[in-house]
Amino acid sequence: MRRPLFWRIVMALTPLLLAGFYLFLLTYQAERVAITDDARFYMEAAKDYGDYLDNGWKGNKYFDKNFIDRYWRNNHEHPSFAKLLMAGGYLIHKKFGFWRESVSYRVGISFLAAVTLLFLFSFVRRAVSFRAAVFASLFFIFLPRTFFHARVATLDFTVGATCFSFVYCYWRGLTSRFWAWMTGIAFGLALASKLNAPFMVLPVLVHYCIIKWDDLKRRPIRTIFAPQFVSMLLFSLPLFFALWPWLWHDTAARFKEYVLFHLNHYGIGMYYLGQIYSTPRPPWSAPFVMMVVTTPLLTVLCAVLGFMLYRWRGDVRRERPMLLVALSAFVAVGTLMFLPAPFYSGVKLFQPLFPFLAVAAGVGLWRVLDRATILPARWRFAPFGVVFIPVILSMIDLKHDNLSYYSELIGGTKGAARFGFETHYYDLFYYDLAEYFNRELKTFSPVAFDPNGKEYPFTSGILKRSKLLTPKFYYADNKDSPYFVLTHEYRWREYPDLLRKHKWRKPVYVLKRQGVPLLTVYKKEESPIPVRPLLPVKMPQLKIDDQRN
Repeated sequence: MRRPLFWRIVMALTPLLLAGFYLFLLTYQAERVAITDDARFYMEAAKDYGDYLDNGWKGNKYFDKNFIDRYWRNNHEHPSFAKLLMAGGYLIHKKFGFWRESVSYRVGISFLAAVTLLFLFSFVRRAVSFRAAVFASLFFIFLPRTFFHARVATLDFTVGATCFSFVYCYWRGLTSRFWAWMTGIAFGLALASKLNAPFMVLPVLVHYCIIKWDDLKRRPIRTIFAPQFVSMLLFSLPLFFALWPWLWHDTAARFKEYVLFHLNHYGIGMYYLGQIYSTPRPPWSAPFVMMVVTTPLLTVLCAVLGFMLYRWRGDVRRERPMLLVALSAFVAVGTLMFLPAPFYSGVKLFQPLFPFLAVAAGVGLWRVLDRATILPARWRFAPFGVVFIPVILSMIDLKHDNLSYYSELIGGTKGAARFGFETHYYDLFYYDLAEYFNRELKTFSPVAFDPNGKEYPFTSGILKRSKLLTPKFYYADNKDSPYFVLTHEYRWREYPDLLRKHKWRKPVYVLKRQGVPLLTVYKKEESPIPVRPLLPVKMPQLKIDDQRN
């Protein structure tokens, strides 16, 4: 039965409205999002890449080795796509003055997030239903940790977005030649995002073998060389190299350097269940535990119900989309659970998991409400908004600092501190801290940070250039500086000693989220001005005539 024109228009506009809503949330007050320690690598590199694009046309130097080395040496150990997105925002800022500099590096990542939402909506709409697609999109929007990563200039959200786009193109390519050929482009962008992207080939291959098992037995060669895989062979690696000029010269040596850097990645500390891990890394179960405790409880429950209540028998005629979702989600988190790869910093290293988790949650909520016969059919899906109220309230309470989000399962950020989880990391320069110094500093004042202060010279510099931090602030290594900031990060082994050392001091400012201190500012007490003691003064004796009457 053909739907009325009005509803067809509504259904066509809904994904665009959701994507626009997501982009608005991501960019609203984006200058208030903390600057991460990665910024000193990625923002600086993005600025150089932008200058390469801007200056290369003068003398046609784009392919010149010295010119490339000048602009692409910075952060050459990571692929380029995410930093090119940042460079695009920087160039718009440079040419037209849009946004602050700190925000300009983030806009490209946020725009990619909105595009990813369109892919996610399309996937669920075609695989399940329109309502499930709406629910999945909302679950994706209100993933606090992913929301944070979509607002900062790092690589982690980009690889999650491009991996999901690759899986989407592959699945659509099973019934569409256009999307089959787009699979190679999508995988090339994923490769150009981060080193964990190649693992997403595994769920695609397993899924393809399952749904094409009979064809593989009858026509193995023709089935193996499907358009998706031919596209990957033809386009993915060329696109990976085309987007990364650093590899255009001395290709073999530089590619080897890239691989070896990540195979021998330096250890990064992580505070997990009251212990500090680096080498050896946290227990194999840590990625799964972190996913559970940093994802809204109702989202996790709906995702579990999505797999339990899904109509698996009808999955075959739709090319088994939920099987693909399950395989992709497992590989995204399983690579960190079962391979000897470094694991640190909460859930940032397996961002490819979360679009698939949102898909499963959307399907689960749709199936639960669809079966809720206690409600009239017309109003059966009306209560869906209640599911998102707890996470929305928590995100509002955290302001823009969603990296400190923990779910209701362990009692939020306060419960996480009690159980021994990291309440924040990344050596963040918070907007509220910048606002404090903007109010406090009347003269040029050095400010020291501990336990890890080496990131703050750059992050404070970009805040100054963006006119978000007073020029009277300047970073100093001297711990006897007038101001001293203690960031409460247990992953630094010297932190407990620092905390005991300064416990007796009276703080002048404490930044808290949900009752948990994230950093404390101390001010050096000025010694009172010494007052010279008064010397005894010999008073002259006065002669007084003794007058007698």
